[in-house]
Amino acid sequence: MLNKKAYLASRLACGLGNSLYGMVFIWWLQNQTKSSSIVGICNAIFSVTAALSIFYGPIIDRQSYKKVSIYSMLIQVILLFGLTYVILFSPYNYLLAIVIASVLSICDEFFSPADRAILSEAILNEDEMTKIISKVNVVDQLVNVGGTALSGALLVFLLSGQIMLVCSFLSLIGLIFLNIALRKIPDSANNLSSKKSQKGSVVASYVYSITSGYQYIRKNKFLRRYLWAGVLYSFAQPALMLVLPRVAQEAGNASLYGTFYIMILLGIILGAMIAGKMKARIKTIGLAWLLSSIPIGLMLLFKSNLIAFCILLFLFGPVTSIHNVLAESIIQTTTPDDYLARVFTTIRTTAYIGGPISSVLAGLLLDHTGSEVIILISSLLILIGGINILLIKDA
Repeated sequence: MLNKKAYLASRLACGLGNSLYGMVFIWWLQNQTKSSSIVGICNAIFSVTAALSIFYGPIIDRQSYKKVSIYSMLIQVILLFGLTYVILFSPYNYLLAIVIASVLSICDEFFSPADRAILSEAILNEDEMTKIISKVNVVDQLVNVGGTALSGALLVFLLSGQIMLVCSFLSLIGLIFLNIALRKIPDSANNLSSKKSQKGSVVASYVYSITSGYQYIRKNKFLRRYLWAGVLYSFAQPALMLVLPRVAQEAGNASLYGTFYIMILLGIILGAMIAGKMKARIKTIGLAWLLSSIPIGLMLLFKSNLIAFCILLFLFGPVTSIHNVLAESIIQTTTPDDYLARVFTTIRTTAYIGGPISSVLAGLLLDHTGSEVIILISSLLILIGGINILLIKDA
């Protein structure tokens, strides 16, 4: 039922538009306000909208995944054109721009789980699911690399508002392809809608729906351990991201910062391609998760050797991508349709829950102890997460 070529084309257009938008909007805001504090607050808002994903899950699960995907994307397209207008014709009204960007972020938190959950309605075979998730991850990371590189080039020749207009049209093209991709998929509401009155009031039903997502995860031995591994990772990943600009700064080469990200993304693309040919097994996920701690730990020995440091970042990408793709394949093929959005949003919330705390603590540690302590702690957290998954019995 799913038109896979149109679906991937939609991911390509929307992903490139979002990648450009993310880079250009922050650049415009920094230059317009000349205030890193305002930029930091804006980034914090984006993090909060992601961390609150658990509250969106029940709403998504009550609706048709097809409708949620299309309508949330439609609203994003309208908001992007509106944001473009503000940047081009009312550039000093940056508070309005931040409000629009915040609503855009919320819309994306509705779109992403619904867009992912709809795959379970269209693809039933586990191997086929792994392949399509692999292709989606390859496309997503390609546009991340392309968007990062392209944004820098475009900012040399075009104004921020002009690039935002390009982003708006890319999202519109993505919406058109999304409609084509989902045309043959029924848009009936999910099973949760028939249960909405079983707990009494609307509020009580909504609260029950939020907690029921976590209760489902807790009863599933893989999801339960995967969730807690994700919590540990949510503290490790933001801390590691703070290490990269510090290493580039210490080396006296600002261009290294972008190079570090590109090396990771290239590794992730390679890993997604490899994962598409693998069987989704829990032990494989645990092993890949555990192995991803090794390149991080080795950075302690090669921090001053920038070539080796880049190679380690690249090696971190494939193993990380493999456990992400295989885990999503298992979640897609084993979770009932009417729980999928709640499972995805609950996992996404835990994946971001450690970010604010980790970022603050990592910043303090960087200023007082150096990057070695952060690298060591992060590698240990990732290692423990991998062991946690490997210890699942009968996996």
